[in-house]
Amino acid sequence: MVCRVYDAGRHMAKTRFTSVSEYIASKPKEARAALGRVRRAIRKAVPAATESLAYQMPAYTLNGVPVLYFAGWKEHYSLYPATDALVAAFKRELEPYERSKGTIRLPLAEPVPVDLIERIARFRVDQLQTREKKGGRRNGRDAQLARVRRICATLPSVAEKLSHGTPSFFVEQDKGVFAMFADHHHEDGRLALWLPVPEGLQAHLIEDAPATYFKPSYVGTSGWVGIELAEIRDDALQIHIREAWGLVAGKRKKRVPGRTRR
Repeated sequence: MVCRVYDAGRHMAKTRFTSVSEYIASKPKEARAALGRVRRAIRKAVPAATESLAYQMPAYTLNGVPVLYFAGWKEHYSLYPATDALVAAFKRELEPYERSKGTIRLPLAEPVPVDLIERIARFRVDQLQTREKKGGRRNGRDAQLARVRRICATLPSVAEKLSHGTPSFFVEQDKGVFAMFADHHHEDGRLALWLPVPEGLQAHLIEDAPATYFKPSYVGTSGWVGIELAEIRDDALQIHIREAWGLVAGKRKKRVPGRTRR
């Protein structure tokens, strides 16, 4: 699956970076200084966060959950995600800055508002922790992710890694993603699993059980479905995961040169 991130119609750079330091070093001198301050502000506010790259831009996660991303552009840098609740909480302080589609844009020509960025980062942590408590221990993020991992662990050669900011499962190391754990993707309010289903089945599942199944972003057009994890039993979830693994693993086998069908 390929996910693209846009900012005011701009594509993210095609260069692939291996670290946040490398990402910052690739920017012009003026931008490097500002991005370094943004980085330090986030790390100070959320010292337990894991720093990595997602969508080829700096990302900070707690237990695999995205807290904040930032990216540098020609004349500004951006913070993501700017949820409705975040914008409302910092309404007065964010008035000077351009905002759209979950993004806050801050001009490089102005001093970096370090204190504001620190408070935004801490607010995001509070948001995530509150959301986890509302889900309860049984239906919370950690419990549902453990449930998915438990089922995936029964399949051959499965590998898990953080991809596009979310835990993803592959039929083998870094090859053939067959399931993605979606934790309130774009603040849609869903704790879900995205996976492929046999051709033609997507529409039937959604029509028959709309409280359980939905068409996910990006991969929905490729026949994948989203499954509300709180709405599905273990046995049914296991069937879907095994079927998704089989679909992706089968496609990979067909691509191996010299392999013949039996």
